[in-house]
Amino acid sequence: MNSTLPLAGRRFLVTRPQPQAADFVALLEQQGGSAVCIPTIEIVPPKSWAPFDFAMQDLDDFDILILTSVNGVAAFFERLLENNQYYGVLTDMLIVAVGPKTAAAIEANHVHPDIVPADHRAEGIVAALMQHEIAGKKILYPRAEIARPLIIEALKNGGAEVTAPVAYRTIMPKERKEEICNLLRGGDLDAICFSSSSTFANLYTMLGDDLKKLQGETKFFSIGPQTSETIRRHGFEVALEPEQWTLDALVLAMADYYSK
Repeated sequence: MNSTLPLAGRRFLVTRPQPQAADFVALLEQQGGSAVCIPTIEIVPPKSWAPFDFAMQDLDDFDILILTSVNGVAAFFERLLENNQYYGVLTDMLIVAVGPKTAAAIEANHVHPDIVPADHRAEGIVAALMQHEIAGKKILYPRAEIARPLIIEALKNGGAEVTAPVAYRTIMPKERKEEICNLLRGGDLDAICFSSSSTFANLYTMLGDDLKKLQGETKFFSIGPQTSETIRRHGFEVALEPEQWTLDALVLAMADYYSK
């Protein structure tokens, strides 16, 4: 291990879902850090695909497609194939990706997003679409079960017809409470990295008031403002939030934080 790297000797708890943790861990290791992966959320399919599949049957009726996560992208293209739809129907649609990771996931399916707002939140998507004529447009918005209603409400208020089937759910995986408690109790973690509000909320559900008692010198690092708001609402401080709300930016901000 190169001791001159900014995260050398630092250990972090990664709470991302297991399939998505590898890229983040690699970024941490490139900066010299080490990671313990204990997911606090698990991505699972909706309870029923029926509403999603019903919308997909009339895919060519939609004018705009909004995708707000890598998970949403995976679900959309899975159902596209499952419903025997062809990719050509997407060429006439305005495709919106919430941020660069989501855009990259779309492009991996050989489709190019038309809009990637600089503000990687629901607010950014709404602001970007409000620059277009959306009144009377039909919008397909595959979403997380617990997604905020902001996109749906704002676009409907703008005169659009929004269809928003559930594309995936986030649930709390089988608890590994004692592992996390032991890491905190032993002072073995420099920080816990939260990539969504759910990753923190589920950790708090697991530990409750014990989280405050055990936190000690362990810092809380947040991917962006929505996650930070959730952390603060539960009475905790956010030590770090990057200016851009991506994992790459978070790791660079962490490197800068420890370099100082």
